[in-house]
Amino acid sequence: MEPRKDTGFFTEAGLRRHAEERLQEISAASSLPPRTEVELLRLLHELQVHQAELVIQNEELHRTREELETALDQYTDLYDFAPVGYVTINQVGTIQRINLTGADLIGVVRSRLIGSRFEIFVTHEDRRTFADFLGNIFTSLTKEFCEVRLPIEGSIPIWVQISGVTPSTGQECRLALTNITERKRAEEELREKELLLLRQNRLAAMGEMINNIAHQWRQPLNTLGLGIQSLQMYYENGKFDEGFLDHSVKMSMELIQHMSQTIDDFRHYFQPDKEKVEFEIKDAVARTIYLVDDSLKYQQISIEVESSANPRLVGFPNEYSQVLLNIIMNAKDALLKSHPDDARVRITISKEGEKSVVTIADNGGGIPDAIIGKVFEPYFTTKGPDQGTGIGLFMSKTIIEKSMGGKLTVRNVGDGAEFRIEV
Repeated sequence: MEPRKDTGFFTEAGLRRHAEERLQEISAASSLPPRTEVELLRLLHELQVHQAELVIQNEELHRTREELETALDQYTDLYDFAPVGYVTINQVGTIQRINLTGADLIGVVRSRLIGSRFEIFVTHEDRRTFADFLGNIFTSLTKEFCEVRLPIEGSIPIWVQISGVTPSTGQECRLALTNITERKRAEEELREKELLLLRQNRLAAMGEMINNIAHQWRQPLNTLGLGIQSLQMYYENGKFDEGFLDHSVKMSMELIQHMSQTIDDFRHYFQPDKEKVEFEIKDAVARTIYLVDDSLKYQQISIEVESSANPRLVGFPNEYSQVLLNIIMNAKDALLKSHPDDARVRITISKEGEKSVVTIADNGGGIPDAIIGKVFEPYFTTKGPDQGTGIGLFMSKTIIEKSMGGKLTVRNVGDGAEFRIEV
C-alpha cells in the first residue's frame, strides 16, 4: 500500500489522523479476527508496512530538525558576528537583545547588558542626543539616525552611528551600531588642516597688508614731516605764533588719528568672526577696497565698482572680505605680470533671484585653459615659491562654499579672468 500524502502529515495531529485511518482500513478489510494463516500473514504485512512508514517519517523529521538547527546556527553566527552591532531595546531604552559585535563595541559582557538601559553606556555629553533620538524613533515610526560616543574603560571613547527603526507593533526598537571613529578622526584631521591652511592664508595676506599699510601711511607721513619742518622754518622767520602752533598741532593730530585708524582697520580685518551676522555686501566691498586702494594706485591699477543692488547676507563678513581681498590680490599680480595699457579691476554687485552675485574681473590676459581647472586646488600657484603659497584661492572657495553655502567659480571673459561669488 502506498503511503498517504498529507500536507499535515508531519504534524502531531496529522500523524494521529493517519494512524486512525490506517486502523479503520485494516478493520474494514476484516471484520472478524484473523483465523487462518493467510489472514495472519496479511495482517503482519500491514504492520510491517506501517512500521516502515513510521521509520521513513522519523528519518524525515530528524532530517528536517537537523536542517532547522543548521539554519539556526547560521543565523546565530550571522547575528552575533556581523560587522554591525545589533541591539533591540524597549520604549524606555532597556536592552532586550544584543549581538556579540554590539557588546564588543560597548565593551561590556553581553550577559551584563541584557536588562540595562542603553543610555548608561553613552557619554554624558551625548545622552541628550540619544534621548532625543529615542523619543523620535518611537513617535515617528520612521528610520532615525544619531551619532554618539561610547566610553571605553582605559581608552578614549569611540564614535558610533546609530540607525534604528520601530516595527509596526511599536513595542520594541531595533538598532544598528556602526563604528565611525576612524571617519570622525579623519574629519577632525581635515578640519585641523583647513584651520592650518586658513592661518597660513591669513599670514600670507598679512604680508600683503603690510605693503598696503605702507602705502596708506606714506602720504600722511610726508605731510606730517613737512609740518614738522615748517615749525622750525616759521620759528626762524619770526612767524611762529600761537595761531600757527594751534593749526600745526591740529593738523598733526588729525594725521596721527588717521594713521591710528588705519591700524585699527587692518587689525579688525584679520580678526576672525566668531558667529554669523547680517551684513551688506556693499560694505564688505567698500571696506576691502579701502585697504588696497592706495596700493593699487601706486601700481597704476584702477578699480571700479558697479552695483545694481545691495544684497544682505547672514554669514562671516571678515571672511567674506578676505575672499574679496584674495581675488583682488590675484588680479593685481596678473596685471603686474601682463602690463596692459589700462590695468584695471572691475567689481560688480547684483542680485539674481534670492542669490547675491559679486564678480571681480581684470584685463590681465586671463588664465591658461590648461590650468584654469586647478586654480582652487591647495598649494597650486603659478608664482615662484617666494611669491605665493597657493592657498589663497583654495581657502576662498572653502569659505564661500563650506562656511557660507555659496559658490565660487572662475572663467575667462574678454581680455581677462572673472571670478564669480554666489551666496
